[in-house]
Amino acid sequence: MAELGQLILEVIKNLGMRKLILILFITVTFITFLKQRLKKHRSYDELDAVEDSYQKDENGLYPWEADTDDSPQRIPKDAKKYIHNAGPKRGRWS
Repeated sequence: MAELGQLILEVIKNLGMRKLILILFITVTFITFLKQRLKKHRSYDELDAVEDSYQKDENGLYPWEADTDDSPQRIPKDAKKYIHNAGPKRGRWS
């Protein structure tokens, strides 16, 4: 065990400070990347749990899939027209 410690210290001395800092930076970056990926994977598992908590109706649809009729007959006559103004305004003096 002591030989392994001596070997590690010798490698660190021969690497130099810049290479050691670069190796540490890459290692820390890789570990944070893996943690984020694991966290995202857990959130996908939670979404599956949400689907398990809801039950399908007699037609085999979830509650958010049951009413998907977006035909023009369902739009009321006094409805306001939607205008998308959130994007960048190119070619205007505003």
